[in-house]
Amino acid sequence: MRRELSPLILLPLLIGLGSGLLLSANTTYYITTSSPQYSVLPDSQFVEPLPSSQDLPFAVILNFTNYSSLYLQLNAIISERSPYLSPSQFRHYYYPTDSYKRSLEDYLRSYGIRLTGDYGLILTFNGTVGQIERAFNTHINIYYYPLKDIYWFGEKGFVDVGPFYYFTNNVTPSLPYSVGEHVLGIIGIDNLDPKVYQAISQPWHLNITSTRGPNGNGLISKVLVLPNTLQQYFNFTEAYDKGKTGEGSVIAIEGVPESYINESDAYYFWSLFSPSRTGALSVFTLGNDTSSGQSGENELDVEYSGAFAPSANVVLVFSDGYVGGQALVGNLLNYYYEYYIMANYINPTEVSISVTLPESFLAAYYPAMLYAIHNLMVQFAEQGTSVLAASGDWGYETDHHPPNFVIDTYNTIWYPESDPLVTSVGGIFINASASGSVDSISGWDYSTGGSSLVFPVQSYELTSLIPLTPTDVRTYPDIAFVSAGGYDIPEFGFGLPLIYQGQLYLWYGTSGAAPMTAAMVALTGQRIGALNYVLYHISYNGIVETPHGVEEGLPAWIPVTRGANPTPAHYGWNYVTGPGTYNAYNMIYDLMLYEDVNSSH
Repeated sequence: MRRELSPLILLPLLIGLGSGLLLSANTTYYITTSSPQYSVLPDSQFVEPLPSSQDLPFAVILNFTNYSSLYLQLNAIISERSPYLSPSQFRHYYYPTDSYKRSLEDYLRSYGIRLTGDYGLILTFNGTVGQIERAFNTHINIYYYPLKDIYWFGEKGFVDVGPFYYFTNNVTPSLPYSVGEHVLGIIGIDNLDPKVYQAISQPWHLNITSTRGPNGNGLISKVLVLPNTLQQYFNFTEAYDKGKTGEGSVIAIEGVPESYINESDAYYFWSLFSPSRTGALSVFTLGNDTSSGQSGENELDVEYSGAFAPSANVVLVFSDGYVGGQALVGNLLNYYYEYYIMANYINPTEVSISVTLPESFLAAYYPAMLYAIHNLMVQFAEQGTSVLAASGDWGYETDHHPPNFVIDTYNTIWYPESDPLVTSVGGIFINASASGSVDSISGWDYSTGGSSLVFPVQSYELTSLIPLTPTDVRTYPDIAFVSAGGYDIPEFGFGLPLIYQGQLYLWYGTSGAAPMTAAMVALTGQRIGALNYVLYHISYNGIVETPHGVEEGLPAWIPVTRGANPTPAHYGWNYVTGPGTYNAYNMIYDLMLYEDVNSSH
């Protein structure tokens, strides 16, 4: 079956990337991502100016250039499947030039500010408060925040973090246009200091060497739900039988900054549960600050992505206190720099993310970081990288957490999950039999879903073939996979194996759903790029709307009609599982069909 399909309607995706930077008639460039409305917490009390002689490390994040071309290129790739760019091509077309960076450095040096590091799109500096104030035409003050909770958009966000003192600017920074035109934001002087509260969160964050929660053994399944059980039930095995094992694919894992893993744990896991694995494992580490300790989160990501795509190479990236040193804005710049390294030096086919940030916090107090990360999501899309991120383990809009979770972040969905170019992976629960087989599936009760405060409805949502897809704003999740399971346990319990410190532990969370789904995409052996433009154009009956016309594929979606987070799962799009979960082989077939790959599938 084939008929011609009219072009997709594409809405602008680069929300705010140019709109926040204003040029006035006197050629002054105002950096409004560092405006007082972002940097001064409501109800704060002025204390005194920050001493002008105090040294202050800070960073300047640079923006892309040639935005008109960037929009056209992204549109051509998404709607016409134009060839993807290489990292060097993307940098050549859209990165600021070295001469521009030198002009910015020279300008700041004229005020006595010295460059301390060049990290591509991040330039780090050190200067006194007085030098910074003169260079950026601003004032930096000390404030006292008297409340215990931090609010955003009128709702409680971070809880039990105050009162505290902090410093920030109270005048919008500005630069001469010639040196400011490619500045996206100033980090370290202009917003709520992230050292007040570590914004980076891991969907699965329990201490796995503890007693596994206050409810005791009731959380623990008496049987394991093994990887090969999932592979058989969700039809990965048919893909393997037909030679689709991920050969040629590279899955990059976003590391928890300041952490490490024991690679031997992954190899032990694969020897037990994926003995035919042939792909390589590489750990890319920048810096030597591993104060956050061994990351069970990332061991989970590595073990399951490698097991489910046995021929794919897996690369885990850690930026450990590398960018600007420990004194500079917590570890958010290290988090951002991991994406930079992936996009420019690894160029993976897939990225799997289980380390995340609250979207509402970024939108309210740290927009420069949100826009900076979004820039790299654009770069991934133009290079053909599919980015998948765990939707979170806190329920609808983060207000309905499992009873054994300690949660202190509310009223938000997560970023980059909410980015239109990122596929948010929600959770399903496996109800296992006493023998470990799958009896039934349902939406996992703590799969996070919700609506973005930043991004509008997207073209793939407006033209979606999935019934009941929302069309008001960007919503997620976009797909779902196994996040918990077991026999005779509650739905937030443990039942899936993990090797950690050489021992078998159990886990639950969407942090496993993301790498397993990234592995499913990797089995295509192809670059699919921004995955949502494909997923929402695969119907429940297997009809696939491609840029080249309408094709008859295989029924890949498995709608999920039970479970709640607490909004109920139901036929069609829902806040628990998005469109649903999937038959892996059929989904691989349809993804390749969308790309019009000449193969037997």
